[in-house]
Amino acid sequence: PIGRISNVEYRAIGDVKVEREILSLIPQSMARQLLAVPLELNEGELMIAMVDPEDYDGIQALRKQTNLAIKIVLSSRDDVLKVLDQYTGLQAEVQKAIQSGDFGFSEKDVQSAQGEDVSSLEKNDSPTARIVSSLLKRAVSEGSSDIHIEPYEHKVVVRYRQDGILHKKLELPKEVQNAIIARFKILANLRIDEQRIPQDGRLQITMEGNRVIDFRLSTIPVVFGEKIVMRILDKSKGIVQLETTGMMDRGLEVLNKNSERSHGMILVTGPTGSGKTTTLYAILGGLMSEDVNILTLEDPVEYRIESINQSQMHSEIGYTFASGMRAVVRQDPDIVMLGEIRDHETADMAVNAALTGHVVLSTLHTNDSAGAFPRLIDMGVEPFLITSSVHTVIGQRLTRKICDHCKENYVLTDAEEKEVRAIIAAMPKSEREKYDKPKLECAVGKGCDKCGKTGYKGRLGVFEVLDVTEPIRELVLKRASGGSITQKAIEEGMMTMIQDGVSKALRGMTTIAEVWRVTKE
Repeated sequence: PIGRISNVEYRAIGDVKVEREILSLIPQSMARQLLAVPLELNEGELMIAMVDPEDYDGIQALRKQTNLAIKIVLSSRDDVLKVLDQYTGLQAEVQKAIQSGDFGFSEKDVQSAQGEDVSSLEKNDSPTARIVSSLLKRAVSEGSSDIHIEPYEHKVVVRYRQDGILHKKLELPKEVQNAIIARFKILANLRIDEQRIPQDGRLQITMEGNRVIDFRLSTIPVVFGEKIVMRILDKSKGIVQLETTGMMDRGLEVLNKNSERSHGMILVTGPTGSGKTTTLYAILGGLMSEDVNILTLEDPVEYRIESINQSQMHSEIGYTFASGMRAVVRQDPDIVMLGEIRDHETADMAVNAALTGHVVLSTLHTNDSAGAFPRLIDMGVEPFLITSSVHTVIGQRLTRKICDHCKENYVLTDAEEKEVRAIIAAMPKSEREKYDKPKLECAVGKGCDKCGKTGYKGRLGVFEVLDVTEPIRELVLKRASGGSITQKAIEEGMMTMIQDGVSKALRGMTTIAEVWRVTKE
């Protein structure tokens, strides 16, 4: 609508890579002040994206600066800021801060930093504060999920995890190590005089456009200092839909059918970082309505969602999943989401809640969906209680998605084709028929600027959705192994994670190499 009012074309430029020569036409300080960035030069006319295309004084100043005819397009603040980031690479930004200062860390620095609010990331102009601010903001703008700060003998290495893979971003000189680690610890309200034991904390920053980002920070002593890892939680992301997680076909049908039940338990299994919480929220998104009371117990609360009552665990004061569960059932809930089942007490209470008319969603750390049953029995839950309460178990992993901008066809090698055909042969009949063709084709990403030359952008789940039918219940009652439960589920039409992954690779959504990476034991 804004574009139409001022008769200015709207451009989404978040992924646009601008050539250095074009960027240099407008100085960085001016571009930041006017929130205006040059995009391309065509026959003497410079296209400039602005957040406020009706800033006539600003446009005049740009004309004077460039001595060119100017075409203004409208862009969002977030997109313009992404292009502004291209003026300086992270290394250059940090290098500038390093050259400008001394990195002693005095008692006075500690006092001035304690109780600092986040906006002071901007106000504090010390070199340490500027480096820390650059590291945090750059990680968020590049879509990272974690930041690792790792001290070695002669240097400090910074790595960002993007789409599940760690990428080295820069090296810092050893002399800045203590000041930077102390700065992070102060922002997260940790003790900076305690360097021998691990500590956990959290900090929050407000990015441009009032995006609030949470960082869960943990430190651990290593040989050459303290290593810091921060998990980035972007609260503005909200709930994703089940379809966008990558769940499809029979798995989605089974889950949708079982989600309509008025009680019982849905479990999501997989290792740390396999997207279990995102799947739980996607299921909750489908169950949300004004006539149900949804309560969640989480550690930590990763996404804040309107109309869901979310409760944060504090084990240090005795508020654990088990004690929280005790309180929750007195809160008249229809649906309870439990961050994780870790011990006998929590498992017991979750099963009881599922048996007494509540819908319970939770996660378990097991390798596959069938492994959930032996795990619960191992925790001391009786098999007859499990079979009466659990009706769906989802196993999942995350693969990287092929970048849409540089996707190209890929012909499997003979060895790959043989392996893929063996997996297709074990699929349920309805799926097998889809791939009954002489030549199997897949895709790969060539690597371009949009995906940082990796060939991948974004992530996609591979799932197995186990429907707890009567034959499966009988096996659980006999305390059968996970393997025989899986076998039975496949006979009943379940696609395993590796089969689901291969199916997605044959549809050009991810690569065969990625499927092997995440599903092979």
